[in-house]
Amino acid sequence: MTVLTQARPAARQLTFIAATRLLPSFCILASHLSFEQVFKDRTVQETYYRIFNPAGFNAVSFFIVLSGFILTWISAERPPDRGFRARRLLRILPVHFLTWAVIVCAFAATFSATGLFATLTLLQGWFPDHGIYWAANAPAWTLSTELVLYAVFPTAYRFLVRRGDQFLFGLLTGLIAVVVLLPLALQLLPDGTTFANAAFTERGHLVRVSEWKYWLVYVFPLTRVLEALCGMVVCLLVSRGRWTRKVRVPTALLVSAVVVEELWAPVLFDLTALTIVPIALLIGALAAKEIGRWNAPGATENRAVARVSAYGKYTFGIYMYQWAFIMVCQRYVHPWGNSVAGGVLLVIAFYALCVAVSMVSYRFVETPVNRFMKPAIAAYTKR
Repeated sequence: MTVLTQARPAARQLTFIAATRLLPSFCILASHLSFEQVFKDRTVQETYYRIFNPAGFNAVSFFIVLSGFILTWISAERPPDRGFRARRLLRILPVHFLTWAVIVCAFAATFSATGLFATLTLLQGWFPDHGIYWAANAPAWTLSTELVLYAVFPTAYRFLVRRGDQFLFGLLTGLIAVVVLLPLALQLLPDGTTFANAAFTERGHLVRVSEWKYWLVYVFPLTRVLEALCGMVVCLLVSRGRWTRKVRVPTALLVSAVVVEELWAPVLFDLTALTIVPIALLIGALAAKEIGRWNAPGATENRAVARVSAYGKYTFGIYMYQWAFIMVCQRYVHPWGNSVAGGVLLVIAFYALCVAVSMVSYRFVETPVNRFMKPAIAAYTKR
């Protein structure tokens, strides 16, 4: 049996990855804004849309893989115990309940009662109906997958950490194969009911997508948790020194995959299939490169990266609060139709606003709630 070769790696933060989280968080926000007429010039708007629209799908996949990776990384320092799930829920529920309440108070009439309840309880991802899984705070659908990951993680971690490298490489290959081949298999089946959305394009043209196929590939928690399991396996291999440190190759592969998505691939392949390999390679390479720096003689911390990485903890808030601001703009503000400079400033200002609100939320909502609840969780864990 192969064991972890790095001594307690979770004792140190992966600053490269923490800093990198800001870019996909920006891509998700820019993708959502691309559905609106941010730029007055039609050519500029089309260019912006075609660049950032698929980037949103890819960024979500990045965060799902990263979620499995980070949970595995910190578990080297503190293996999952009875309080694991409660601690993880404490990380997401305060912001989730707050954003849900704000959107419901302002826009409740827009959504069905079933959708509101399913979103509140984070069951929305189990319904193959976009009126339900996008109800209220639409980005919250990914939390359905997070709940599944939290449920299976302790058992999966104990199983995987005892497996050898060969088994882990084989499992990773199998998981990736399922993610890649699923949309290919679905292409052979009838679409059933279809629906349109501003995110669905093929070669720059809006298309209608099969409701059940889109849900199964992109939303269904049991499908998406496979990507988180990929992140778990990658983390174990990185910790054992079995992963490449070369960042340029996966970066080039990721850029190439995005180009293929835009120029050729059907929508179902854009969602996860084309980018799962470069994303897994990139996350592992970033971590392996940083571990290599730790072990290098005379290595010093990159202060610029460390400063940027400090903002990584706010990306969950950025993700969760953005939709409320977009809905306010859609209904009340309408800050669209800008010049090139004005549109760029709008997107940057929008992201800055989400960062600021996330920082306030982290300081005055998430941190106090965590402090209040942690003693109860600690007492439960010791029983």
